[in-house]
Amino acid sequence: MSAQARAGQKLTIGTGFSAAKLGGTAAGGGGGGGDLQSPAIDTSLLTDTQKSSMFGPASTAAAADFEEGNHDIIRLSADIDRQLSKILTHSDALDTSDLNAIEYVNNIFPNEQSLSAADKVLDKLKRQIKMLDKELKDLVRHQTDASQQTRQELVEVKQAILDLVSRIKAIKSRAGDSEQLVLEITHDIKSLDRAKKNLTHTINVLRRLQMFVNALEQLKGVANRKQYRETAHLLQVVLELVKHFKAFKNVKQVAALCDAVAQFQTEMKRTIFNEFEASFINGTYKHQAQVLNDACLVVESMDFDAKTPLVDWYCDLQLKDYRSIFRNNPEVAGLGDISRRYAWLKRTLKTHDEQHANLFPHEWQVAECLTVTFCDDTRKDLSDILARTDKDNTLDTIQMLQAIQATMEFESKVDKRFTARDPTVLVRDENELAPKTSKFYKIISSCFEMYLWRFIDMEDRALAEKFDGFKSQAPTADEEAVLLSSTELFLFYRQSLVNCARLSTRKAFLDLCKMFGKWLKNYNDILLGKLPKDERRVPTEDDIRIICFVINTADYCSSTTGQLEEKLTEKIDAEFKGLLSMSAEKDAFMNTCVVAVQALVRAIENANETAFTAMIKRPWGTISSVGDQSEHITMIAANLSSAIRIIRRTITASKFFRVFCDKFAESFIAKYLANIYKCRPLSEVGAEQMLLDTHSLKNILLEMSTLGADPPTQPPPAYVKILSKGISKVEQLLKVVLRPQDPPDILVDTYNLLYQDYNTANFQKILELKGLRRSEMQQILDVFQIKIPAGTQPTSPQPPGGPSDPNAKLSMGNFKPDFRKFMNNMNMKRT
Repeated sequence: MSAQARAGQKLTIGTGFSAAKLGGTAAGGGGGGGDLQSPAIDTSLLTDTQKSSMFGPASTAAAADFEEGNHDIIRLSADIDRQLSKILTHSDALDTSDLNAIEYVNNIFPNEQSLSAADKVLDKLKRQIKMLDKELKDLVRHQTDASQQTRQELVEVKQAILDLVSRIKAIKSRAGDSEQLVLEITHDIKSLDRAKKNLTHTINVLRRLQMFVNALEQLKGVANRKQYRETAHLLQVVLELVKHFKAFKNVKQVAALCDAVAQFQTEMKRTIFNEFEASFINGTYKHQAQVLNDACLVVESMDFDAKTPLVDWYCDLQLKDYRSIFRNNPEVAGLGDISRRYAWLKRTLKTHDEQHANLFPHEWQVAECLTVTFCDDTRKDLSDILARTDKDNTLDTIQMLQAIQATMEFESKVDKRFTARDPTVLVRDENELAPKTSKFYKIISSCFEMYLWRFIDMEDRALAEKFDGFKSQAPTADEEAVLLSSTELFLFYRQSLVNCARLSTRKAFLDLCKMFGKWLKNYNDILLGKLPKDERRVPTEDDIRIICFVINTADYCSSTTGQLEEKLTEKIDAEFKGLLSMSAEKDAFMNTCVVAVQALVRAIENANETAFTAMIKRPWGTISSVGDQSEHITMIAANLSSAIRIIRRTITASKFFRVFCDKFAESFIAKYLANIYKCRPLSEVGAEQMLLDTHSLKNILLEMSTLGADPPTQPPPAYVKILSKGISKVEQLLKVVLRPQDPPDILVDTYNLLYQDYNTANFQKILELKGLRRSEMQQILDVFQIKIPAGTQPTSPQPPGGPSDPNAKLSMGNFKPDFRKFMNNMNMKRT
């Protein structure tokens, strides 16, 4: 049986209707509810008898009558269907667009007993279909009537629009006629109004022209009578009228008047200049002060710059004697006579203030112009002198510096005189430079810029002489913290910096900074040279003190170099800031601190060489009983006590004392462990004595870190950790030595438990330390080989701290070259 047949059979059992017919009925009854896609069941496979038995005669007839309605299925678009769903509320399942006819019929007829109501359901559906048909007909009829009425209204609206357009055209036509009538009426009025405006403008122009002619005549009259104040006033009026008549210069008469004004100004300028020249030549300017002052008003009123040539003439006149004296007379033109130049200007300005200042308007600032011209001439003269003497190699640096000092003082004085200052600002110091915003800032002294290398060379030679003394200078009783040479060096730098900053903050200043860096490196070499040369020498108290001085001085130089770099960067011009750096010098001093701490550790170790020699020479294999701490431990305690007190008192920075303690403890214990391997043979009783000595040594080293501390304090945790780690290696070795060789298993197990390296060579070193014979060692080594786990690789070839351990040679082999990393590691340990 096919799938369709099985589906039809299931539907027939449930409802008694075929799926195909019910689908059509539901679609027709839904009245536009949508296209139902129900599975069709082929009822042709059933016989009439089967149909009659399944549906009954009445049901079959009713179904036939239902199909006679031949209703069409109305299909709407999905969008319209969604919109209708939003508007209409579905009270019946037949009203929904997604009706499933099969489910709907199965809901009505859930079983065969419900099929008895099939006729009632069909009657109900017929009534519903008729009611829907009647509603549709009424709606169609109403819509047809409404359409006819709408068409009639549309025709009426179109006609009303046409009437409105015709009325608008008529109104526009009448408006045009009215405008034309108004234009005809006002035509004559406009012509008269335009004529009035032109006539008024012409009258005004003629009046101004008459004023122009009269003013020009009056101007010439008062000028001829040398009434310069009135001339200045009338000239301003005439020039204003000239501006008004610029648009009429194509008129011949107006152009002639403008040319007459220009010619008058030229003649007036020449007359006034002649007036000034005559008054100064004849010495009558004192009696003509008012006339000349009024003449300056005329010069200022001219429409071109006539003031500058007049002021330049006056400045040239006043500087004529200066140029003849200081340019043509070598006896007074040198750098050594530069103060005479400034004294000459001082006298000239005094003469100007007393006799000439009232000849010129105050706002002209003639005295300032005279000073600027003097400065320009002086700068040119000095540039020629410097170039000539530098070429001949006769330039005296001391004399040049004195000339620069006098020049800068002069610049500061003239700036204070001619530059307006805020009265609330404090008065500048006498030696303070003119500000960079002033026109007098280095107006003369800039000519010395390219010759300042001589100053830097002189400073370089002075430092070279100082360093000769620094190399041979020994620490004195006055030096409590750092070497006096370091403070002397930076005081020299400070004074040199101040002097150079006054001279220049450009390339010469940068060259000075580089020279500073060179000598800082040299001073760092001097500090390194003060450290002990012989690494095996037993140090004296002075040796220890000198090493501490080197640490303090290198630290002081490093921090002071950083401050110096900040000061230099602040002073130098912005374009040179990126070229200035002293980080290399700072790093060099910090590395010197590292080397000095290393030398101090080595020196204190050398001070205990006697104790280590006594330790090695003691017969450890024949000790019969354990007593108090050994003599060499007492010697170590005494040596450390005296040395640490000096170090604590001399080193100023506590961080370096902590670093020294850490490194000394690490190195000293490694050396102590290396010397234990030299104490062969070492018996079990000797090992017990060494354990006691090691405990005493640990207490001594713990006390060392706080010895002389004020106030008393506890050892730093990082130091305790380093010390405990080193002592544990010593105790580890001695615990193995304490084990008897018989039975061998115990000795081997103890070693493996403590060391866990499974290295035969390492283990053999400990056996040799115990003083065993080769045959005894071989038996124990055989057991050791047996107990090595399978697949285990031996680690280091020597036991930690053994004779070939690098740490056993010199105690500072693990120092890092970069002191910053070194200090960071120390701080991490502290935290």
